[in-house]
Amino acid sequence: MMDKLALPFLVLGLCTAMMIAKDIFKHPHPVRVMNIIWPITGLYMPFIGWLAWWFLGRQPSRQANLALLMPQRAARHNSWQTIFVSTTIPAAACIFGDVITLPIISLLNHLNILIVIWQEAIISLVLSLLIGLFFQVLAIKQREKNSLWRALLIALRIETFPLVIYQTGIFIFMALALKFVLNQQINPQLNAFWFMLQLAMMTGFVFSWPANHFLIKRGINPAH
Repeated sequence: MMDKLALPFLVLGLCTAMMIAKDIFKHPHPVRVMNIIWPITGLYMPFIGWLAWWFLGRQPSRQANLALLMPQRAARHNSWQTIFVSTTIPAAACIFGDVITLPIISLLNHLNILIVIWQEAIISLVLSLLIGLFFQVLAIKQREKNSLWRALLIALRIETFPLVIYQTGIFIFMALALKFVLNQQINPQLNAFWFMLQLAMMTGFVFSWPANHFLIKRGINPAH
């Protein structure tokens, strides 16, 4: 029953991601890494991701203010649009981290190395953080002429806190889903598992929103 319920949401998410990716070929984002992040946003935000791309990512008038292009000395923009765009970066990193974690867990199980859920969460967090730092460094290097080391230090400062909060939201939701919906089974062959992960990503987005709001409001995020 849950698999049948999950399938339309998963298909809609995939279609949303494909629609955004297709539109990006015609209207590429000025920040190159965002051309990867926006389609990923569509995966866990069916249809809403398309609206977000259309109004926040596609329009050139908004790209200059909302695309992590503003220099550090510029005025801070603490609008919900700015927070939304900033939150999509740790979100995309968490998706990559969670997806890469799955084959690692399968390999460990195949080697008879059993790990508990909190260990899986740590693996996912570490991978997500590495990927998130990579995304941020790419954006920072394009925006400012910093050295790689300086860009990495800035990325650590602005990415670590919201990403950890994001993963906390994912962990809490998936722990509840495993207990009450998935019968303690992490099975990528089930539509229900991916649907729960999709909902977990939206939960993490809500969790991470205040963290990004905090960084932007206090000028810790140099992109605003």
